[in-house]
Amino acid sequence: MFINSGLFWFFMGMITLLVGFGFKAFADDRGWVLNWWKWLLSALWYLIFSLSIFSYGTLAGEQEAGAGIKMLLFGLFVCIVFGVGLWRILSHKANIDR
Repeated sequence: MFINSGLFWFFMGMITLLVGFGFKAFADDRGWVLNWWKWLLSALWYLIFSLSIFSYGTLAGEQEAGAGIKMLLFGLFVCIVFGVGLWRILSHKANIDR
């Protein structure tokens, strides 16, 4: 196989950078004011989302696909709940920090 661990993490870093720049452009288009704690919450959401997918891949590779599906569904449920709250915080128009 031509994709080893170093190449995988190189591509994951590139994808993470693209997601970050895309999020910044999206926030600017929406007129959102992003300070350090909003960036931190957004990065935490992306980390939870990524880890739920990574944990499924790892558990499926270890022949524990049933546990991987449960972990994936739980992680995605947490991401949906956290994402809705984060969206409400980011899109709130009466920002005090303006």
